[in-house]
This record gives sequence, C-alpha cells and structure tokens, in this order.
Amino acid sequence: MSTLYQGALTCVSCQIVFETGETHRIHYKTDWHRYNLKRKIINLPPVDQPTFESRILSQQVKQDAENTKSSIYCTICRKSYSSQKSFDSHTTSKQHKSLAAQSDVQHKDIGVPAAKKIIKFVGNKPIKDMDDSDDDYEDVEDEEDEEWNGVVSENNAIINNICLFCPQSSENLLENIKHMSDNHSFFIPDIEYLVDLKGLLVYLGEKICQGFMCIWCNDTGKSFHSMESAQAHMIDKGHTKMIHEGEALLEYSDFYDYSSSYPTNTTEDNYQCVEDVNSQLVLPSGARIGKRSLMRYYRQNLNPNHDWAVTKEKKLGKVIDHYRHVGWTGTFPAAAARKARDLKIMKQVQSKLYMQLSVKANKFQKHFRQQVNF
Repeated sequence: MSTLYQGALTCVSCQIVFETGETHRIHYKTDWHRYNLKRKIINLPPVDQPTFESRILSQQVKQDAENTKSSIYCTICRKSYSSQKSFDSHTTSKQHKSLAAQSDVQHKDIGVPAAKKIIKFVGNKPIKDMDDSDDDYEDVEDEEDEEWNGVVSENNAIINNICLFCPQSSENLLENIKHMSDNHSFFIPDIEYLVDLKGLLVYLGEKICQGFMCIWCNDTGKSFHSMESAQAHMIDKGHTKMIHEGEALLEYSDFYDYSSSYPTNTTEDNYQCVEDVNSQLVLPSGARIGKRSLMRYYRQNLNPNHDWAVTKEKKLGKVIDHYRHVGWTGTFPAAAARKARDLKIMKQVQSKLYMQLSVKANKFQKHFRQQVNF
C-alpha cells in the first residue's frame, strides 16, 4: 500500500496505479476488478492479473473436460445423451436395436462423446431393474422424438430427458415428470383433459431453453438473458408451476380437450333412428355395425397406431396415478367447465379478428384492374 499515494489514479481493491483516467475507467469494468472486489468483501487479499488469468484458464479447461465426459453420442441413431444412464437406456430400445441390425455395426463403437471416444458398446447389453412397461414408454418416446426432430432445438430439456428447472437427468419422460413433481412441486394443470403430454412439455422446454421465459410470469414478467437465470428465478420465486388461466388458456389450447366437460343436451328426443346403408347400421355415435358374415372384412380395417395410442394413454395414466399418490385430487368440474367456456369465447374473438384482418388485407387494391393479359 506504500506505492499508492494520495491524488493518484488508483484502485484500492487491486492495489494498482494508473497513468491516465481512461485506463482507470476501463479497469473498473474488467472481471479482474470484480473478482478482487468480491475477495475484499470476505476479507481476502487481492490477486494480480496473471494469477487471475491462470485461474480462469484452469477453470475453463476443467469445465470443457466435464462437458466432454457428459456428452455421449450414438452414431447409429444420431442422438446425443447427457449421461451414461440415459445412453444405456437408449441402447435397449427397439428402435436402436432395429437400426443396429440394419447398419451392420453392432460390434463397433457406437457411443462417442463430442470430442473423443469414452464408451464402447458390444452386442445388446441388458439393463437391470427395467420391466416391459418401461420398454414400451421408451419406444413411444423414440417415436415421438422422431416426430419432433427438426421442429424443436437440440438443447430442449424435455427432448434430452432433463428437468425444466435443474440439470437433473432422468431415464425417460415418466421419471422426469416424477422428479419435477417431487422436487419442484411442478404439476400439470387439468391433466385429465390433456391430450398431448409430450407436446406440452416440449413447448414449455422451448419457452425456458430458447425464450428464457418464466412459465408462470409468461410475457408479463421480467426478461432473462440465459436459461440458467430463468431457472434460478423460477426456483427462488416459487414459480415452478404453469399458468393456465386468462389469456394463457388460448396459448395452450392445442394441448387440451375440454369437450368431456361440456354440458349435455337433455332436451333432445331419446329415440333416434339408425341408418341402414349397404348391409350395415350407422349408430348416432358414428359407430358402424355390420353383419356377422362380413366379419373377416371388417377386421381388416385396423388402426396401425392403436398400440402406440394405448401406450400413450398408459403413460398419461401413470402420471395421473403418481399425482394422486402425492395428494392431487383432480380438477373440479365447475372449474373445467368455466375454462372451456372462456376458451370457446376467446377462440370466437380470435376467429372474428382474423376474418376482419383477412377482409381488410383483401381491400388493399383501391382501383379496378382487369385480370387478363391481353
């Protein structure tokens, strides 16, 4: 401190002297000055600039090494996984096994990190403590991942089976949902009326990972400069919940179906006629009943996506059962009917505004022009 004399341009935190005022002002904006300022607060001596730069470099090297280890890439399916556990779970899926059989690389290295190889895979390694239902969930997730490829960003947390609010990685989507409900008290509102569980969570992941938004504050809250800052805000403020009221109903309307909460019309006649067309009965519900002699032909019209749809229903039912175990009692019918009514009104207003805009856009031409080329 003897070199710092009164009247000179000095920095007490870093214990240096400046020749000009410009360098003095620039110094106060550097990370080195901020670092020494924090050390001064906790009564630690300052460090010189070479020491500070060496610490930053060593920390960067350590961080790069951790990122390299945590990124595992499957060359067959062209997907990356953030943990060894999620990669091992992927290698047992039916989609991976079928692609491995087609590519003649079952005995080659298929798991490689972003920079260098860190894992080898030979044959089909079994995974313990996994039942057939988990395999079904994994198959559905692989098919849904193909559906979302090219639509969402690669760093979407839900696509990589990572929590929306912390870096925790899970084996599959179901375990990820359980983690978010148990550790962050995140529950999907009106889940019994949800028709697209994966799509809703992927959309929330895009809002957090790409839009840096709080899913509770939405557009009305403050903006954030990174995904980590948005996650820290939601955890600190207790905003680890999804807003589903007011204008937000229209935003998430594509993922819900409230038709089951609509009031039934009891004024219609109880007796309705059925239609007899080409040796079959068409019921009022739309179902068709044919003759027993034509059963072999009716059995040919099977829905190829039936098993997938049933598995998705099982996954949604599994989430609802988990919610009930932790105390969830369901949505009140009156609240669901009110949301359905509000959503219907908002859609009507939106359609009316779209029609007015279309009519207005069609009147840009103020004069008549004959639509011929001669």
